[in-house]
Amino acid sequence: MNAKRYYHLGALFAGAGLAVSGCQAKQEPPKPVTDIVADTRMMEQAQGAANAVIRAAGDCDAVRAALPEARHTLEEARVKVKTVAGSTTLGALQTRVNQVAETCPQEAPAPVQ
Repeated sequence: MNAKRYYHLGALFAGAGLAVSGCQAKQEPPKPVTDIVADTRMMEQAQGAANAVIRAAGDCDAVRAALPEARHTLEEARVKVKTVAGSTTLGALQTRVNQVAETCPQEAPAPVQ
């Protein structure tokens, strides 16, 4: 008789455990996790645009061509970023893009005749 009781109690606890784990699987991830995921996606785009400028540092024509896109993407990311780490990374990217941009004159020099 005791064996049956333990069997039923075991089945009851197992069923309760499955019910609880099933409910937890349907819950949304915590907000900090969703912020990190969103920032990661945004940072991929911002880093790609900034890297196009940074890689072109020796070629001012390429820098001038990539600069508007990079500045627009970085500004868009700055508005949407939600984490401190994302803001810090964006600040560093913006600084580096500005440094590269300062090495190139705004207008292409006139051809020498």
